[in-house]
Amino acid sequence: MFDVVIGIWGLIWALNIAGFAWVTYDVIKKQKLMPDSEKVLWILLAFLFGSVVALLYAITIKLSGKYEEVELEENENEEVKVW
Repeated sequence: MFDVVIGIWGLIWALNIAGFAWVTYDVIKKQKLMPDSEKVLWILLAFLFGSVVALLYAITIKLSGKYEEVELEENENEEVKVW
């Protein structure tokens, strides 16, 4: 019984570390338009609460595309005409 409890706690610990690492990486490397104060807040919350905050971050920021950079699409068929 004790081994099962240790295994469950180990799994929860690993998920929390993975959640913290993912949120930190995504906030620093991919969210260029996010204000610095919000970046610090997300990283701090992820450090304290791990996978719960990672799930909340995925739903509120990643799925909504709140801070995604808009890439300009270039149409190769269109030519600029200069008169």
